[in-house]
Amino acid sequence: MSKKPVMQIAVELKKLGVSQAGIVDLLSNYPYDVIERQLQFLPFRKAKRKEAFIIDAIRNNYSAPKEFYYAQIETPPSDEPPTVDEDAELDLGLLDANLEGYGTEDSPGVSPTDSWLAAGGGSDTLDLPDTLQEDGPQ
Repeated sequence: MSKKPVMQIAVELKKLGVSQAGIVDLLSNYPYDVIERQLQFLPFRKAKRKEAFIIDAIRNNYSAPKEFYYAQIETPPSDEPPTVDEDAELDLGLLDANLEGYGTEDSPGVSPTDSWLAAGGGSDTLDLPDTLQEDGPQ
């Protein structure tokens, strides 16, 4: 491995607050790819003291956090503004009356009992049944 990646690793560790002695210890005793991988995982961990956590993670070769895998699966947000289809119709979630059976060929139309209403009849033309019949209420 070239010195440039080693220097980048050292700079990243220093930015986290790892001491000079800690950086030398990690770089001399652990593979660089393990250190780089733990640095990649760190933003997805809930570490309060990042400098102590990264040292422990490198020494014990912690596995990747589940948030790291979820971030890989999710699509990153685009820098481009969302496009608007100006020709699209607004869907208000209303169903077409024909889909509900209203106004279709199969609808029964006006029933004979409602014909007075269809003809424009009002409440003055309404014939009420005689309430004194034997079957009706008394």
